[in-house]
Amino acid sequence: MYSALKKEGKRLYDLARAGIEVERDPRRVIVETLTLEKYDPPFATVFVRCGRGFYMRSLAYDLGQALGVGGNLKNLTRLRSGHFRLEEALTLDAVEQIFTDGSWQSAVRAPDAALAHLPALVLGDRLVKIVRQGQPIPVGARVPSRQPGNQVRAYTSGGEFVGLLKFDGATGQWEPEKVFNFAYIDPPYRKPSKTAKSTAS
Repeated sequence: MYSALKKEGKRLYDLARAGIEVERDPRRVIVETLTLEKYDPPFATVFVRCGRGFYMRSLAYDLGQALGVGGNLKNLTRLRSGHFRLEEALTLDAVEQIFTDGSWQSAVRAPDAALAHLPALVLGDRLVKIVRQGQPIPVGARVPSRQPGNQVRAYTSGGEFVGLLKFDGATGQWEPEKVFNFAYIDPPYRKPSKTAKSTAS
C-alpha cells in the first residue's frame, strides 16, 4: 500500500496514510538474482538484481509470510539504478564541499547520461527546429522505423542533446516527449554512439 502506484487515480500511499486499504492487482516483474547473503537471526541480508516495479518491502513481507514469522524491511541499500552506481555517488558533505570550492562542474553529469541505454538519433537543422517547437517529425522524413512506444535520444549534427522522442504508432511519427534547449557545462557535448542514424534535414 505504501507505494506511488495509483488506484482509480489516487496514489496508494495517500490511501494508506488515510487508513484505507484497497486490493492491488498483481504485476509481472523481472528478478535476475535473489541471494541470501547472510543470516543472523532474526535478520536476513538478501541481494537482489531486478527490473523496475519490484518492491523490496513486499519481498520482506512475503518472505515473512512464507516462513510464518512475519517480516519487514529493516534497511535498504540501492547499489545500482540503470547506469548509475553507488560507488559513483557523492555524500551530502562532499556535495557541499564541491559547491564551496567551485569544483562542482567536475561532478555534474549531462542530462542524457541517464538515457545512454536508448538509441541515438541525429537530426538535421530543420528537424531540430521542428522538435524544439514541440512538433512531431514529419512522416516523410527518413527516420528509422520503430515500434509504438519506442524511444530515442535526439541530437543536433553538432552533438548537442535535443531531447527524448517517442514513436506514436497511431500517427507513424516521432513525437517530442521531453525537449531541452541549453548548452552543456563541461564538456559542451558528448557525441552520440556510432550506431546513431541521421534523418533527412
